[in-house]
Amino acid sequence: MQSKAFLIASLSARILAKAAARAQQPVMAIDAFADRDTSSFTLKCQRVPLRTQGKFDPQYMLEAADVIGYRTECLGLVYGSGFEAQPDLLRKLCNGRPLMGNRPEVLETVSNPLYFSNLLAATGIPFPTTQMSRPADTSGWLSKQAGACGGSHVSFIPSSSEDDNGRYFQRHIPGIEWSFLFLANGQDTCPIGFNQALINPQQASGDWSYTGSIRLNNGPEGIASQVEQAAQMLTQKLGLVGLNGLDFIVNGSEWTLIELNPRPPATLELWDVSPTPPLFNLHIDACNGLLPSAKLTQPSGCMAIAVVYANIDSHVHTDFIWPSWCSDLPWGGNVIKAGDPLCTVRAEGLDTLTVSQRALGRRQDIVDQLARFNSTLINGTAHAFEHSSLTLNPR
Repeated sequence: MQSKAFLIASLSARILAKAAARAQQPVMAIDAFADRDTSSFTLKCQRVPLRTQGKFDPQYMLEAADVIGYRTECLGLVYGSGFEAQPDLLRKLCNGRPLMGNRPEVLETVSNPLYFSNLLAATGIPFPTTQMSRPADTSGWLSKQAGACGGSHVSFIPSSSEDDNGRYFQRHIPGIEWSFLFLANGQDTCPIGFNQALINPQQASGDWSYTGSIRLNNGPEGIASQVEQAAQMLTQKLGLVGLNGLDFIVNGSEWTLIELNPRPPATLELWDVSPTPPLFNLHIDACNGLLPSAKLTQPSGCMAIAVVYANIDSHVHTDFIWPSWCSDLPWGGNVIKAGDPLCTVRAEGLDTLTVSQRALGRRQDIVDQLARFNSTLINGTAHAFEHSSLTLNPR
């Protein structure tokens, strides 16, 4: 007899698995990496291969779900990123499993550029001009993959004609990138907090790749209440439940909604710390219609997470010692291709400037230290370096 547990399915399940561990909830996970720390948070963790454009292989995903946990023993299916472009796969995955998240129909609406832009227009929420056909004058326009996530699919429209199948086009909105994390129960919302995006490192595969965020005590002045109201309106229009995120751009006194993430976003990690109650449990409660009865107590100080991208093809040696502030740890023997995520670093402190600089410094530290470690291995002096690698730059 297998133990009852929640099933997590996501491109990367680590953040949700960590949140479940803090909530003392048993989980099994399926994702594209089955990283070391993801595996440590779960009863079972199964890696599934991805198809082109980073999509799940449906056959492998469904088989993995049946192998690691019986439907009758599943406390609920909690999903993260990766299903925006595959709502039918989500339907099959939650067949016989209680769905703890937004319905597949919500993903279909949100991932359809025209449906979603029409919805935003009807509610009066500001959004960029969006169209399915390539504009005659491409200057100032972005090309995006419908249903994709993570930002690596976004680029300025190239001057030469390319295959536009599955892509749509959106006016580029300059400004500062923000996000808003909130709980919803289908009718009402409970704000959790605002975050600001970190600068993009040169190693990232694209100018809009997700690179990390910093937790802020307040939202943008004069705009935060409008964003919270937008979350409320979208919740009522779409019946949003659980943890959700809004990505938006601030330019002076104006703001523009860029994206709704109708599932727990990566910024969950920034807020799932004491004294905030375990957000995994709050997500489950909200999916069952229950929101906190009082405003959540916010964490003190500041915190940032930054994605580390490999600058060259990087071999991860089993003897490399990862600092405690690293997560999403690849297994020894893996080769991380240039431009792909290598790991994630975390930084904490009293003010945003210090924390932001510390996170960016740690991001570069890992790139440099891994390069030095591999270089030392090639030179045949790995044993000597093994001891010095215990004291990475503690910024």
